[in-house]
Amino acid sequence: MTELNLDAQTRTLVKQVEKALGYQLEFKIHEGKVGYLRHDQAQHYLRGGKMVLELSDLTAPSYTVAHELLHILLLTKKIPEITFNLTTTKPALDTKLMAVGLELYEIVMHFTVYRMQAEMGLFTEKIQELYLKGLFATLKPEPANGNDNWMILRTLGILDTLVFFKRDQDRVLPKLKQLYPKTTAAAVALYSDLTAHEVESAFGIRRAVVKLYHSLDEDLTAWGLAPLNLKQFVTLTLVLSARQTRLQVRQLFEIYHSALHENIHDTTAYLGFYKKDGQNSFVLPQPKSHPEQEFQRIYALTLGTYLDEIGVPYLTR
Repeated sequence: MTELNLDAQTRTLVKQVEKALGYQLEFKIHEGKVGYLRHDQAQHYLRGGKMVLELSDLTAPSYTVAHELLHILLLTKKIPEITFNLTTTKPALDTKLMAVGLELYEIVMHFTVYRMQAEMGLFTEKIQELYLKGLFATLKPEPANGNDNWMILRTLGILDTLVFFKRDQDRVLPKLKQLYPKTTAAAVALYSDLTAHEVESAFGIRRAVVKLYHSLDEDLTAWGLAPLNLKQFVTLTLVLSARQTRLQVRQLFEIYHSALHENIHDTTAYLGFYKKDGQNSFVLPQPKSHPEQEFQRIYALTLGTYLDEIGVPYLTR
């Protein structure tokens, strides 16, 4: 069995996460070293009621394990989460939308994760070199003329790089602009929008994710590519004030019928859009009878009462 050698701080973090979860983590380790860093070199998932951390590369195990552990630790906190309650009925398209929606969400989480890794001393010169090597190994340069199907992946990869090098962006921007001029410009604008406000509170995380979903579609449209409409496809946890929970649903939400299907009941879906940001915040199946009367009833309820009725979690601030 492959032995996992971790530094002292990462071993301490393992214990911290296990305490938060209330049980021991299970590790699944694969041999091999590609010689660069990518965040898909580790993943976590539930199996048999326990959290499994699977490590597919041992280039920098302490960094990679700590990164994944911090994502797990954040899930134990009160932060907005994303869920995928809808299907386009086209599996390949669903997979693409889920991948991009999750990656943008995790980029926002990286403001916290990277800060905590830096505090652990895991942002050494060697780690930074391995991160950049992984980026350039993953993303081929932009075509000299026109756009291609890599525009989204480049934008996401470069945006994450700007978060990673937040205190030293001048070190990496010249090379990024040389290889990826259009997507670097888009990523820089996205980063500027994100950092105009704080991004680590529950409210800040939600605002940042919604902003990314909206702004990426604007970039795709400008490049002549189809928008993803992630504000419709992805459900994002609400962050409400106590006062808002006492307001009627009609005051804060608009519920629209969608061509997308709701996953559980396999009916066309009704989506609850939060008026303040236009984000999908809950998904309803097709009512079994008298939909007009049912929605009149829903709109008259207080928001807190209704969210509790349908079992949709929310955060308060």
